[in-house]
Amino acid sequence: IPVPSLNLHNNTQPEMKSTEDFLASEMSKLSVQERSKALDDVHCVGEELKETPEMIEASLAEFDRVLRERNAAIYNLAASQSRLYVEDPNFRLRFLRANDHNVKQSVNQMIGFLSRKETYFGRDKVARDITLDDLN
Repeated sequence: IPVPSLNLHNNTQPEMKSTEDFLASEMSKLSVQERSKALDDVHCVGEELKETPEMIEASLAEFDRVLRERNAAIYNLAASQSRLYVEDPNFRLRFLRANDHNVKQSVNQMIGFLSRKETYFGRDKVARDITLDDLN
C-alpha cells in the first residue's frame, strides 16, 4: 500500500514564520533584564537557589504539614507500604528543589508522582524506586 506523501515542511513554514515574528516582536518589548530572564527560563538556567539548613528544615516541616492537611489517598497508600520511603527528607527535597521550595506545588507534584507510579507500575510499586525489571 503506497503511503501518501505529507509535505509538512511547506504547510507549516508560513505558520512558523508568523510565530517567530510574533515572538521576536514580543521579546523586543522587554527590557534587557526581562529578556535575559526569559531566555534563562527557556534554557533552564539562571539564579541558583541559595539553600540554608534553616530553609530546608522549615520547608520540610511545612511540606509535612501541607501533606497531612491534604490527606491524599495515594500518599496514605504509599505510607502504609513504606513510611521510610515517603518520609525520607531526600525524597521530599527533590520536589521542593524542583519547585524552588514552593511547598504547595511540591506536595502536589509528589502526589501526582505517586499517582502516576500507581497507574503505570501498579499499587505494589508506589512506595519504592522503579527498576529496569519493572519495565517489562
